[in-house]
Amino acid sequence: MKIDGEAFRQARMKKLLSPLNLASEAGVSPNIVKNIEKGKTPRLDLIRKVIFALDMTIEEALEKKMISHS
Repeated sequence: MKIDGEAFRQARMKKLLSPLNLASEAGVSPNIVKNIEKGKTPRLDLIRKVIFALDMTIEEALEKKMISHS
């Protein structure tokens, strides 16, 4: 799986969340959010938690090209 870190950052900013707030909402380390926004791909379960904390589904993240099957 490949991720678009910039798309994650934009989605987070649209929700008016800091990386720390998003990490707290998702139940992950702030470093996970920072790494995702840098384009690094963590474990699938962590990506899923962040997507759900952004009030999105996996399908929506795919449609917005935040994640892709590569």
